[in-house]
Amino acid sequence: MKLEAIIEFEPETHEYLVNGVLVPSVTTIIKKIMPDKYKGISTRILQNKAQFGSLGHSIIEYIGINMMDDVEAREYINELYKDKKINQDLHICLREYIRLCQKHNIEVLENEKVVSYNYDFVGTLDMIADVNGNRSLIDIKFTSELDQEYLSWQIGMYSMASDEEFDKYYCLWLPKGNVGKLVEIEIKTEEEIKNKLEELRNENIL
Repeated sequence: MKLEAIIEFEPETHEYLVNGVLVPSVTTIIKKIMPDKYKGISTRILQNKAQFGSLGHSIIEYIGINMMDDVEAREYINELYKDKKINQDLHICLREYIRLCQKHNIEVLENEKVVSYNYDFVGTLDMIADVNGNRSLIDIKFTSELDQEYLSWQIGMYSMASDEEFDKYYCLWLPKGNVGKLVEIEIKTEEEIKNKLEELRNENIL
């Protein structure tokens, strides 16, 4: 049973506290599960990718908060590009986001929601939306390749921590220079997640 949580985020250390207790993030745990995911990739490249993704997420969140329709959202990102606040790559990614929202009847209900599962983990899910009438949990990726195994853990933990029930789980994949896709994700079960957390603790990894 989930506890009622007061969640705080410490931006300087990028740490979460639940009811005053330091709790690992979903990202931290997945790094323990998949330690070689970013092996061989330079810190500079990872930082550039993170900055690109963070800006894209913040713009999508702004569109959602302001309840822009497709026309307003397209005008908004075109203005950002015209004013050189985003580059051509991100401009294309965001136009793909709008196209996918139209194609799949995506009605955004909530963006960037912080959730926790007791003192086991905490994280920020990207989006809750109705997709073709189905209540869905969505993660947004700007990566060049889609890692469905990573997403199965990530979205599975978000679902486990959320206080909502979902019909579908998706990734809105918006790779640079390519056509975006809405990809359905098969998530890890609650049992699989709990077993993995116990395994990490027993090995003193977590």
